[in-house]
Amino acid sequence: MIKRVYQTIIINLIPSAHKRASYLRKHEVFASMGDNVSLQFRKIPLYPKLIKFHNNITVASNVLFVTHEATHIIMNRVLGEHLIDEYIGCIEVEDNCFIGANSIILPNVRIGPNAIVAAGSLVNIDVPAGEIWGGVPARCIGTFNDLLKKREAREYPSELSPRNQELSLELAEFMWNKFDDKRKNDLCKQARSENKAVYAPEYGKNCPTK
Repeated sequence: MIKRVYQTIIINLIPSAHKRASYLRKHEVFASMGDNVSLQFRKIPLYPKLIKFHNNITVASNVLFVTHEATHIIMNRVLGEHLIDEYIGCIEVEDNCFIGANSIILPNVRIGPNAIVAAGSLVNIDVPAGEIWGGVPARCIGTFNDLLKKREAREYPSELSPRNQELSLELAEFMWNKFDDKRKNDLCKQARSENKAVYAPEYGKNCPTK
């Protein structure tokens, strides 16, 4: 326990997610860790030797890997003697995976290759290869290939891409205009479907019926 607390303190002092993963790999904290792994979380899970990370993985902030549960404590008190052992389980994250912020991965879960876990999800069963899972509990909400095609259609000019986690004012303005235009167009589309004219003052635009 002391060693885990010490290592947790160390990784909290490492600002880079890649360097954080390199430290954990060097010190063999987890059962295994491949190449090109980025770990944003700053708390080493209990029983890290029950966790494997393969290659090309990004884990976002505040993801919790749960390798055990503590129901045996209350159950043994109910029974009046120690008959039930602590429940533990392995977690494996395979190649080319992304796990979104504030997700929880429970014991005995394998996240297959080319899979994505959406932010805020609770994963309690295996995630098949090539799928996107989200929700509580998590379920399939899409495919990796569909999202890949969507991302290939650029959301903004590549020359405005953020650099070193800095966003230009030009890109911010571009994204806000796009954000507002989508809602303006959605409002007009709804008005046409209901065959009525709508004035959207927040966008300064009339939505005709045709």
